[in-house]
Amino acid sequence: MAQNRVYYACQSVQINGPSGVGLDPTNTEWDTVQGLQSVGLSTNYNLDPVYQMGQLDLYDNFEEIPEVEVTLNKVLDGQPTLYSMCMGIGELSSLASNVCGVRLTIHADTDISASGTPLAACEIMPAYVSSVSYTFPVEGNFTEDITLVANSKQWIGDADLAGLASNGLGMRPIADHPNSGAGIARRALWNDAATVLPVGASGGIPADAKVQNVTVSLDLGREAIYNLGDRIPFIRYINFPVEITTEVEVIATSGDLVGASELNTACANPKALLDKEIKIVLCDGTMLDLGNKNKLTNVNYTGGDTGGGNATVSYSYITYNKFNYMGPNSTTNYSSMLDDGISFEDTVEDSRTFPLS
Repeated sequence: MAQNRVYYACQSVQINGPSGVGLDPTNTEWDTVQGLQSVGLSTNYNLDPVYQMGQLDLYDNFEEIPEVEVTLNKVLDGQPTLYSMCMGIGELSSLASNVCGVRLTIHADTDISASGTPLAACEIMPAYVSSVSYTFPVEGNFTEDITLVANSKQWIGDADLAGLASNGLGMRPIADHPNSGAGIARRALWNDAATVLPVGASGGIPADAKVQNVTVSLDLGREAIYNLGDRIPFIRYINFPVEITTEVEVIATSGDLVGASELNTACANPKALLDKEIKIVLCDGTMLDLGNKNKLTNVNYTGGDTGGGNATVSYSYITYNKFNYMGPNSTTNYSSMLDDGISFEDTVEDSRTFPLS
């Protein structure tokens, strides 16, 4: 039967990595991304027109190396995150050179799952994480968005498609990263006891604020370095300093409570804002540690109009280079938090206790 369309049940994404500066040729494992919500693949063929004296017509349209971009969106569910699969865990600076491989497989639209031999498959490698963002809303799922960049992609020939069936295809749990039992992460899995938000005077949110949404975003600004004699870059490095933004939206109860005064004092450099610590922790052990040098860059009071909606305040914070990431079920993550005297008893209805090893 002819293929009529591609929809969510008949496509799958697998990731190979992370593997340092170059992909490890001995690493043949491709792990299927669990909880994936969407995938996008864009290719830009960079053309550089060349003209010559003596004619108006184009002399040549030189082809520079293409730019390939992959966008992925995943629900946070206790399974390995996109960031950990593509970059690893730890401080951003220690992961800066890590790369991965990305594979998109397309299966028959009559199948009930994307497993077995695919009809088509595309591999993108080496791929570099270019940007990542996390969204923690009070309504709906916690999600992760990631963009990867590369300079090559290859559609696998028909003769080689059968060999892909044994390399991690199909929607199945990853044995080395079992689900914590928490499942889909929503507001009840926000670990309020371990999370540190920027509260207090001089640029913080009210201590008793009811948080509605938190978003963390960073753009790694990948830049290419080339070498004479080679067509492709030998590395696409992170362009430090990396700007990391956090936006916290709360229900307004008494305004934004952040002043902005015009001071003109001789021989003085007054500061109205203090550095704030931000650390986001989920009940499955996922942690985003943004350090203690986050500073308010914008506050926006809105809503509460005659339509009946509530007034809200959005606080935007900025820091640089500090992004320490730990994925779900990370024993390193649990150990560091236990040192701070934090208990990891689950707060969902069945009150399960998460393993510490």
